[in-house]
Amino acid sequence: MGDRLTHLLVLAVVAAGGLLGLQARINGELGARLHSAVDAALLSFGVGTTLLLVVVAIGHRDGVRRLRATTVRWWWWLGGLAGAALVASTAEGVPQVGVALVSVCIVAGTAVGALVVDGAGLGPGGRRAVDGLRLGGAVLAVGAVALGAVGDDGSAVRPALLLVLFASGAASALQQAANGQLRRVSASASVAALASFLGGTLALVVIAGARGDLAGRSLPGEWWLYLGGLLGAIYIALAAASVQPLGVLRLSLATVAGQLLGGVILDLVWPAPGIELKVTTVIGAALTLVAVGVVGARRTSVQP
Repeated sequence: MGDRLTHLLVLAVVAAGGLLGLQARINGELGARLHSAVDAALLSFGVGTTLLLVVVAIGHRDGVRRLRATTVRWWWWLGGLAGAALVASTAEGVPQVGVALVSVCIVAGTAVGALVVDGAGLGPGGRRAVDGLRLGGAVLAVGAVALGAVGDDGSAVRPALLLVLFASGAASALQQAANGQLRRVSASASVAALASFLGGTLALVVIAGARGDLAGRSLPGEWWLYLGGLLGAIYIALAAASVQPLGVLRLSLATVAGQLLGGVILDLVWPAPGIELKVTTVIGAALTLVAVGVVGARRTSVQP
């Protein structure tokens, strides 16, 4: 892929990352209304799965046949579990700390997880060397989340929640690799996205059932509260198509760049109740954007 097309693809992923910031705000509001981040995630995944089922049934059934005829490694099916954890944790975190800090938090786990995934060659693009620039970009991203987590009084803001978000971000790097592999063998980003959404939906149904949440739930009537699944489906399909040419780390950091930009804007124009955007969070977002630039400063080498 040429440099110009690569740059355009990175910009598209950044824009899709902005949609994830909006998804986090919507799911956070839905979780607050339902008093359950798990239920909000389940509804989001249910909408996304339904939309993708329609898309695949209309125009991508050949991809399903190719996927069924191919030997698939067991861990390729686990991307949906990571996605479910990420959506549930953001739905829990946004009402407490806001979209921007949630996004800054996730980047640390994403950057570290993507380094491991790329270094191990789990993505469809093969093994990518962990050189100084890539390591420096990841370290800078971790520093950004540390800065964004500092409260006005100098203390850490909800460290347990931030740790959960970090772990979810790390798991999302494995999700990118798994979805990319499914897209490679099926030749369809929509089929890969559907497999991911189905796995996440099933996991959330089990969790919600164990909690006794599947019956007797009164749902809010505002239509826009259910758009999170659509936004997530758009991103997952684009990410599955982009992970091979970009690599997991560049894809992940470009995604987070969009999330951060969208998160800062959302916390300014549509903040969660009681959330005020901090200067340290804005600085952390800016440092993360620098980290994306550092990682993308030169083409990364692919090793056998």
